[in-house]
Amino acid sequence: MSKQLHILVISNYNDPINPIRPEAEIYLSLIDLGFRVTVMTEKGSTYAELLRKKGADVIDYRPKRKIDFEAMALIRECVHSGEVDVVHAFNSKAIVNSTLALWRNKVKIVGYRGYTGNIKWYDLSSYVAFLNPRLDYMVCLADSVREMFIKNGMPKHKAVTIHKGHKAEWYDHIEKGDLSEFNFPAEATVFALIANNRTKMKGIHVLVEASDLIPANHLVRFLLIGRGMDTPEIKDMISKTLNPERFVFAGFRDNVLSLVKACDVSISASLFGEATQKAMIEAMYLGNPVVITDIPGNKNMAVDKEGGRVVAPGDAQTLAQGITWMLENKDRLSDLGTAAKKHISEFLGNDKTVKSYAEFYTRITVKK
Repeated sequence: MSKQLHILVISNYNDPINPIRPEAEIYLSLIDLGFRVTVMTEKGSTYAELLRKKGADVIDYRPKRKIDFEAMALIRECVHSGEVDVVHAFNSKAIVNSTLALWRNKVKIVGYRGYTGNIKWYDLSSYVAFLNPRLDYMVCLADSVREMFIKNGMPKHKAVTIHKGHKAEWYDHIEKGDLSEFNFPAEATVFALIANNRTKMKGIHVLVEASDLIPANHLVRFLLIGRGMDTPEIKDMISKTLNPERFVFAGFRDNVLSLVKACDVSISASLFGEATQKAMIEAMYLGNPVVITDIPGNKNMAVDKEGGRVVAPGDAQTLAQGITWMLENKDRLSDLGTAAKKHISEFLGNDKTVKSYAEFYTRITVKK
């Protein structure tokens, strides 16, 4: 790199480590590649400190609202004094404040979107943030997100897909959790499903329907982990199945990854709205085989019958067939899990993400 490119990242690194790690690790690696990085986020978090120690400048502030005059002043000051080449705004508050602060400035402004939905060309509020004409590019977590933007009028060259990769070593320390509290039968095959609140989008009702299509001779349990799944509607549906004991609610847990690793298979019944499903990525890195729906955001995440089963979304019969196939191949689950981990490590590796970001930033700042 002939010129040290300077990237101003505006994000929130005060969340728990696991959700923010794939993003923050990009910039730790880019510093190693010779990029100059400034991060606007509140100090005190693990990754703010790691970035500072690596050589990044950290601006101790996070936009509090979509029109935040203090945030705009800090953004302007950084761009004007630091010869910033790219401002990468990772949420709606960051996007709005960056575009307002730098409307007349020629610095490249890049947005980020990690899921589909809630972007409509006819919704004027979209043009304040994610369809803002001042944005030069929008980095999309998956092709499904990119296609959503293009469908809503964004020029194709502005929407760019870059996956957030992971590293296998992030999961090496995870120990299998203790499932004894759930009193599963010793011979049961346990499927983990992680979701929060959005049960219709997550397809829980399809899984409940599918459970009645699984042959009765199979001893199977579905461990539902996360907030808001034990709604009266879902509990009523389960109570009417042939085998309601197959479903167990774990609720919100701090030790999610440990529980997932202790389960035999991870499952997603999602119908729409997902980009690459982080819960499924983590499960595969933990060595779990998967049953996953073939929605656009999951494209190429798993190979059917190699690391599990890929099934049609919203189809209880094919979901039941995928689950039954796993149950009939119980003696192969360990090998299937190893294959799943190998595939996801190659498909969604951190090194690929870092390379893509480095090439993207370099390409968009080259003067023609």
